[in-house]
Amino acid sequence: MPLFVDEEPFGSSLKTVAEFLQRYVKFKEGAVQLSTKPTKEVPPHGLLYVGQREMAVISPEDECIQVLGTDDATTCHIAILRHTASLVTGMAHFDGSGLQLAVQNLIDTVLRETGGKQWGRLELTLVGGFKDSRGMSEELSFKLFDAFNRSPTDVHLVTACITDLNTRIEKGIPYPVIYGLAVIVQTGEIFPAKFQDRGPEQPLRSARHFTGSEEVINIYDNRKKQLVIGPFDYSTMDEIDLLCRLPDPIIREHLSTSPEQEPKHFEASVRAALVQIRDFPDPLKSVFKGKGIYFKKEADGRWTKVD
Repeated sequence: MPLFVDEEPFGSSLKTVAEFLQRYVKFKEGAVQLSTKPTKEVPPHGLLYVGQREMAVISPEDECIQVLGTDDATTCHIAILRHTASLVTGMAHFDGSGLQLAVQNLIDTVLRETGGKQWGRLELTLVGGFKDSRGMSEELSFKLFDAFNRSPTDVHLVTACITDLNTRIEKGIPYPVIYGLAVIVQTGEIFPAKFQDRGPEQPLRSARHFTGSEEVINIYDNRKKQLVIGPFDYSTMDEIDLLCRLPDPIIREHLSTSPEQEPKHFEASVRAALVQIRDFPDPLKSVFKGKGIYFKKEADGRWTKVD
């Protein structure tokens, strides 16, 4: 089996997080260590922000990007995959869509960027989810275990701050402890994070998964050292004008898997994506015009468009 814990195959017999924690007590301590770290605000300098249903892989030799980060994870899970010899590091933000293909793509991209190093191993950190009433987080946790287990490549699980281990209770309501995560590529340091900037074209990037696209896309061109968006299509939505005018409480209640746990900016982000869909239907023609949109990271942290 290609997913390992302490050099032993993970197997497929475990079905619940409780069973997982009973067998692997060590992950409780690791989760506490990670979840009790202070949340750092990450500036835009050297940062590549990875959104929902996105992934990116960075080499330590990359002079443009030093930090990978993502947030707004409630039932979603964040995966960090790091090659111990080359220090090549990948991050993906999973919501349950397209998992098997996305996991293999993440693994293959990390291995491709290692420069052919034959020693070292792939180490996996999984963070996210909480003990939600519908069990969506636990289901995603095990779908991810299964997806990595099905890969022909050996992967070693070193941290799993997931579901039960990422839950705090406030006034009887469960919430995630960690909403966002960052990793420093050069050192491998991982810490809870929030972000001053989430990069360019966020409404466009969000519109893709709001309309049902299940693909987890790679947003970074390692050869050009550029962020690349698209080209991709998204479907139109019935009554899009009405959806754009929905009051905030309705957006929160009906367009989230976990309304009570969403961050304060949830409604604004969703509304921006809906307006994007309304104002730019058929994005292959109205936005991309047959090619992707490329950005480079400047020394001051800004993303500037590359013609």
